[in-house]
Order: sequence, then structure tokens, then C-alpha cells
Amino acid sequence: MKRRSKPGRHAARRDQKNSLPTAERAELQRQGAKAAARGEERHVNPMDEQLNQPSATGECPDLWQRRKDAWQQGHDVQSQTDDRASSHPSRQEESDEH
Repeated sequence: MKRRSKPGRHAARRDQKNSLPTAERAELQRQGAKAAARGEERHVNPMDEQLNQPSATGECPDLWQRRKDAWQQGHDVQSQTDDRASSHPSRQEESDEH
């Protein structure tokens, strides 16, 4: 019997079951970034709220962790961007000094 060089449909379904859909990951990252832009601290991750934890939702802890990490990543990226922007004077301020 000839072996397939590409994974079959079952392998793709299995991979999707264990990963976070791209659109959901992007939305969670966007929500995390918006929270950072509002000045909220990183510990306000909504995935830490009791109603969003696996014990309340019934979801697998690995999937919950992926959601939590996606939100956190969005928050962290926005926070770093904000920190860099606030530590560098704007071009207008530089031109005013001369």
C-alpha cells in the first residue's frame, strides 16, 4: 500500500481541535491591546475571572491557557509600544528645542 505524503483530513481536524482558531486568537489579542491602551494592568486578564475558567466553562485547560496567553500577548505588545512611544520625544518637541 502506498503511503500518503500529505496528512489526511483526520490529522487536520485533530490539529484544529487542540489549537485556537486564528480569528479567535486575533480577537483576544485585540481585546488585550485595547485594555493596555486604556491603561489597565496586565493582571486584569478576563480569562482569570472565575466565570471564564475551565471549572466554570467546562473547556479543556489547555484551550483556556491558549486564550489567556493570546489576551496577554496583545496586552504586552501594546504596553511595550506605549512604553517606547512615551520614552521618545516627538519630532515636534525636538524641533521646538532648536
